[in-house]
Amino acid sequence: MESITLTADLDALARISAFVTEAAELAGLDERATWQVQLAVDEAATNVIQHAYDRDEPGDLTLTWQCEDNQFVLELRDYGRQFDPQNVPPPDISSPLEERQVGGLGLYLITRLMDEVRFDFNPQGGNVLTMIKYITPGSRDDVVVIPVTGRVDAVTAPQLTRDVHERIALGARFVLLEFGGVNFLSSSGLRALLLIRKELMTLGGELRLALLQPQVFEVFTLTGFVQVFSIHPTLEEAQHAFGQGRMHS
Repeated sequence: MESITLTADLDALARISAFVTEAAELAGLDERATWQVQLAVDEAATNVIQHAYDRDEPGDLTLTWQCEDNQFVLELRDYGRQFDPQNVPPPDISSPLEERQVGGLGLYLITRLMDEVRFDFNPQGGNVLTMIKYITPGSRDDVVVIPVTGRVDAVTAPQLTRDVHERIALGARFVLLEFGGVNFLSSSGLRALLLIRKELMTLGGELRLALLQPQVFEVFTLTGFVQVFSIHPTLEEAQHAFGQGRMHS
């Protein structure tokens, strides 16, 4: 268990960020999970700084971290005014921007970015916010990465299908198509990808795509297939996501 105690003012945020980044690396979190934890802790610390103490008499805040049973556990403690999350209304994230009421967004982000969030208070122990991020397993060693380049259309899609089928015949079940070199995708290419995805799912496997160029990603957006395919901005994120459910960028 490691901790840092700082005066609850805005100058503390940079040191808190560095502390969290080092802790997340030591805990083995990937880049995306580290960013999520950084943002959640920053939001929580900012709330303490702005609301727990009087501005001309800032108290202390203490941030502690440890790993327990594949969980990265952070505890933020302050001795300021009692905080009750039930008194914070949920933010309006659906109305037009000019009509939204200010407030509640920080707490909303914390609860969405972390896997578990708990608030506790007692007169002796102060306010304690516990935030937990699950430590996911590292990249699978059975993911087959297939680079794809050029056009994926009526002419080239059959060859892509054959290439993937050859890998499946050799036992591949977790296939990652690296689309960084693809500059054109047609409906024929989409149909081929759908069939590949269906075959892998039937076998208990997964198909994921990574590094899509903007014009290719737009085809998925226009057709609504971003809700069907697992699309990732980096190969690292895609490899870590196998077995963790569907995700898209």
